[in-house]
Amino acid sequence: MICSVVTTMIFAAPPGTLVDRVIAVVDKEVITHSELLREARIALVLRSGEEAAAADLPDEFLNDYLEKALVDQLVIAAQARRLGGIDVSEDEVDRMVERFSQKFRSLAAYQAFLRRFDISTSALRDVLRRDIRASRHIEQRMSNWRTGREAEQLTEEYKEQYAEALMRWVAELKMGVELRVLSENGELELRRLGRPGDLSGG
Repeated sequence: MICSVVTTMIFAAPPGTLVDRVIAVVDKEVITHSELLREARIALVLRSGEEAAAADLPDEFLNDYLEKALVDQLVIAAQARRLGGIDVSEDEVDRMVERFSQKFRSLAAYQAFLRRFDISTSALRDVLRRDIRASRHIEQRMSNWRTGREAEQLTEEYKEQYAEALMRWVAELKMGVELRVLSENGELELRRLGRPGDLSGG
């Protein structure tokens, strides 16, 4: 398991040494242990609110989150950056940060969450900015599915077809992407990318 290997490395380090190992590389984008934990915490809060903010993050959950959600977001955001044309203003990020903070019962609880899990405001803004860009890119690429339909006209059958089409599109994006994940022997091993995960936020 990814985190088991990282934990072993941490305890093997000399006392007082801060260790943050690379645990995955998506194409050329490096993901460290602390970044994976931060991404997972933010995703949990967006999806389930404050009650999930301090949930345990077992190895199985982190592995699934990495390969079935975070990789998808990174691949989509990378294509959006390459193609350009999607600007995310600071005002938009401000609003998303406000929405995120409102997931907590108070401003103090939100700030305590950031301190407890060592999430800087700038790091939170970077994640939310990327997610906004990725969501907007999805909307643009899948806009033909909504043409001529109002929200109330989106039947369950339509939603299922849309989800399947979205998954096919993400799968095509991932076909040309290299994913390397830290293995039990401490080496980054090439991993065959599987079926796209759930991209829904909260």
